[in-house]
Amino acid sequence: MRLFIAAVWLTLSVGSLAAEMAPGWTGEKRDLSSGSSRGSATISVDTQSVTLGEPFSADIRFLNSGGGEEFYNPFFGVQTPLPARLAIFSSDHKYLGDLIERDEASRKMLSVEDWTFLPSLCYVGCVQRLTAGYIPATAESASRTLPPGEYYVQVIYLKGFLAKNPARLERRPLEDDEKLLLRFEKEFDRAELFRSNVVKVRFTEK
Repeated sequence: MRLFIAAVWLTLSVGSLAAEMAPGWTGEKRDLSSGSSRGSATISVDTQSVTLGEPFSADIRFLNSGGGEEFYNPFFGVQTPLPARLAIFSSDHKYLGDLIERDEASRKMLSVEDWTFLPSLCYVGCVQRLTAGYIPATAESASRTLPPGEYYVQVIYLKGFLAKNPARLERRPLEDDEKLLLRFEKEFDRAELFRSNVVKVRFTEK
C-alpha cells in the first residue's frame, strides 16, 4: 500500500512539474523589464506556409534597450543550455513543445565565453533551421510529428538569460571556475522572463 501511494504521489508530482514548466498562451509580446535590464525580442519566419517535413527558418533577434551588459548564450549555441524556448502552440492555443531543444548528449562544458557583452541599443540574433511539423525530444516529451494545420510560434526567454557569469562574480582560483559553471548549469533558471511577438505558420500535406 505504501509503495502504491508513493508511486501515485511520484506520478502526480512529475505531472505537476511538467505542467508548471509548460508555458501558457498569451498571444502577445512581453518585453524585458527586470531590474535595470530592458529589451525586446522579435521573431520572423521565411515562409508562413510550408509542407510537412520540409525545412523553414525562424529569425530570432534580441534588442538591448537598457545599459550595456552581458547576456547568457544570446546566439543560441546548442551545446550549452539554451536561453529561450521556441514554443509552438496549436490553433486552439495549447502548448505543444519546444522546436529548438536538443539532446543533452551533445552538451559541452560551459565557459566564460558563453556570455556576450551587448552595448545599449544593439541587437543579437540567429537563424534557426527547422523542419515543418517536427518537435524534437525534450525533458518533457518524446519527439513527435504534427498533423497539417495552423500553428503559432513564439520565443520565450528564460531567466537564465540574465544570469551573471559565476566565474566573474568574484575573484577565485582558476580551478574553481569549472565547479562554479557546473553548479550554474545544474541550477539553470528556466522560469519565464519575457516573450517575442507571435507568428502564425501553416503546415500543409505533401
